[in-house]
Amino acid sequence: MWVESLFVAPEHRRRGVAAALYRRAEELSCGFGGSPPYNYVHPNNDAMIGFLKKRGYTVLNLIELRRPRREEPLRERVMVGEHAFDY
Repeated sequence: MWVESLFVAPEHRRRGVAAALYRRAEELSCGFGGSPPYNYVHPNNDAMIGFLKKRGYTVLNLIELRRPRREEPLRERVMVGEHAFDY
């Protein structure tokens, strides 16, 4: 199972809704004989990264490469193993 997005309306956040939804996704995934869900998370999505780390998730192997647009500023440097990328 892949999880690409999780959204809780702002007025319902910080009440355990996302945690309950995610727990159920884990139950379903494992119940069908699979492993816990894989997650596609953008590297600057600090909220989701924190949410998943709190639940024991860590980086597996996902890296996405693309050529930046001509006018797109690259302000950071990201290390993936021994490889450095402008981000």
